[in-house]
Amino acid sequence: MKRHIISVGCGLVLFGCGTVGPDYQAPTADLTTQFSAHPATQTLNGATMAWWAQLNDPLLSAFIQQGAAQNLDVKAALERITAANASLGGVGVNAQTDGGLAASVQRARNDNSIQTTKNLQFNGQYVIDLFGGFARGREQALANYDAAQLDVGTARLAYLSDLTNSYLQARYFQAAAAITRQTVASRRKTLSLVQQRRDMNEATELELQQARSLLAAAEAPLPVLVANFESNVYHIATLLAAPADPILARMQAGSGQPRPNGAMTIGTPADLLRNRPDVRFAERNLAAATAAVGVAESQLYPSLSLQGTVGTGSTDYWQFGPSLSLPVFNRGFLRSRKMVALSRAREAEIGWRKSVLVAVEDVQSASSLYQSWNRQLQFLERAANASQTVLDLSQQSYREAAITLTDVLDAERQNASNQLAVADAARNYAITWMRLQVATGKGWAAESLVSPAETQAADLTADPLGVRNAVIAANAQP
Repeated sequence: MKRHIISVGCGLVLFGCGTVGPDYQAPTADLTTQFSAHPATQTLNGATMAWWAQLNDPLLSAFIQQGAAQNLDVKAALERITAANASLGGVGVNAQTDGGLAASVQRARNDNSIQTTKNLQFNGQYVIDLFGGFARGREQALANYDAAQLDVGTARLAYLSDLTNSYLQARYFQAAAAITRQTVASRRKTLSLVQQRRDMNEATELELQQARSLLAAAEAPLPVLVANFESNVYHIATLLAAPADPILARMQAGSGQPRPNGAMTIGTPADLLRNRPDVRFAERNLAAATAAVGVAESQLYPSLSLQGTVGTGSTDYWQFGPSLSLPVFNRGFLRSRKMVALSRAREAEIGWRKSVLVAVEDVQSASSLYQSWNRQLQFLERAANASQTVLDLSQQSYREAAITLTDVLDAERQNASNQLAVADAARNYAITWMRLQVATGKGWAAESLVSPAETQAADLTADPLGVRNAVIAANAQP
């Protein structure tokens, strides 16, 4: 009877063998052919574009290059690649085989004699992948490995954004401090002029005190501007994992506020599925979650393994044969694990779709702000040029007693305000331009950022960071 049951069970196993679980299909997204309020551009393959070169700032480029090898967030992401690669050694054939070698030597005394017993035993087991559970496990591990590689890209984009933002902020506060010093110098010049006229009884004591008050008011913001400059430099040092003093010295040497030049290309919404590492990371998570469904489902079916043992010593022996295991009493638990895996796969697909929508929103928002700040900067520069001319003429007219001191002070205030507004607009213009580069997924696989170890591990020319199964977007309606 037992032999009959085993024979029937083996027959059912062999009859039903195959790869269970859903086969993964890359998701598609219905996307418009161009971004909102932005003309259609050519297809963009931006992962390898070193966009920071367009800012024409050698020191910023040097910092980016330095941080590519030293940033701790990127280093941590690279370690996750190492861990995911090591995990590949625990799937496939390595997970299907088990066994070992055991040896022993025992000495025993019986009456007046001593006996030595030596035994050597080798045992092995190979689990046949009847329903593809091990194959699905390998698919899952490969998808996780791909995701770990893309996680490096996401970490690099975050690093590029953070470093460039801190650099632009530091240069703004440095420029604002310089403008404030110019304003202080101008008001000292006005105070000197008022003092001269006061000495000749051509100006009142009220005018003299007004000039002194405005000079002190102009000097007041300077310490905070310097502190904000230094704070951003210290953050740059943290991002570079380097001492702050040498970086501060290089930054204090001074430089103008970086401004981008060159043509702006943002591609199409479909390009984000290829260029954004976070979107591709979500897609690889979906692939891993889909494979996990097959792993969970395979555990509901019988398992067939081949086992053997060879021993030698006091007696020589061997044994070999198949072993069939049927999940019976824990099927409810195994079904619940499959349902959990299905739910996580659906959640991963939702996560991918959300990442696509967020990516499109990021580009459209950054593009709108970039264009708006560009226009505003142009108007503010015209105003600043005009207010500087007004100030020069006002000081000359006051010296000739053609206008009152109030007119000069108003001109000084307006000029200082316009100059600071230009610096602020230049900062925001550069920052929104940078955010647009990051939003379109540019630069995370640039040659200058990728380590030699990654170059050896992946063919970056064919596919940056060795990502397989790239998502293909469906042709969408505008």
